[in-house]
Amino acid sequence: MPAIDRGRAVDAADVLNDFIGDFITGVMVFREYEAQARAGKVPLDMMVGIQKMCVSHLVLAFAKFEEFWKHYHDVVPGEHREACRAIRTTIRERKVSEFRNRCVGHIWSNDARRPLKHSEVMEALQTLVNQDLGAFLRWINNPEANAYPSTVVSVIEAVRDAIVAEHGIRPEEIVDR
Repeated sequence: MPAIDRGRAVDAADVLNDFIGDFITGVMVFREYEAQARAGKVPLDMMVGIQKMCVSHLVLAFAKFEEFWKHYHDVVPGEHREACRAIRTTIRERKVSEFRNRCVGHIWSNDARRPLKHSEVMEALQTLVNQDLGAFLRWINNPEANAYPSTVVSVIEAVRDAIVAEHGIRPEEIVDR
């Protein structure tokens, strides 16, 4: 296998670094507001919007992860490829791209020739989260147990760190781009 161009490795590490922030932020903002709602400090109608915002953010991050894999799978060290493929398999099974294309990016059902109904969006959301939003969020980022390879964040951090170590990438090469 040919050597990986160092510039591509820096690009990959930079993208992965952004993903870490996207996945952690999407989960933690939702959890923080959910706790505030349980305490009666955030009204339900606001919580609906916050859930939509956070889920949309996470869905877009997963779409970007698929794009990352398409362009940078060869940069991912061999020992981490299976964990990345497992994430990709899961997001395909949960129809993340379909959710993004149908519910996050549009209002219209081309098949029915009308706006999507709330019930249709909720059905797609249940497929996305496999009937358990809490488990879905913990699978992405579980601050109490972010152990490799049990969470998306742990896999992405491990891949980024391995690329950085393998190519001697300094933090400023990522942050100061």
